[in-house]
Amino acid sequence: MTKKLVIVFNTELNRRFTLNISNPKEDLTEASLLLEAERLIETGVLAPMQGKPVSVHSAKIVEQNVTEII
Repeated sequence: MTKKLVIVFNTELNRRFTLNISNPKEDLTEASLLLEAERLIETGVLAPMQGKPVSVHSAKIVEQNVTEII
């Protein structure tokens, strides 16, 4: 089973930007996620076409079972 953290940001252009992070930490909390997301916003390291992220819209952990056939 694979896991990924999906964070959706609101941008300065009133659009949404989705960031996917593989294998998130098991002990991830809302507070630690918001702290790190705010650090990403403040440093300006994210520069998507949708506009500069300004806030977190949502976040979730997605678990996926993958069965390879070939």
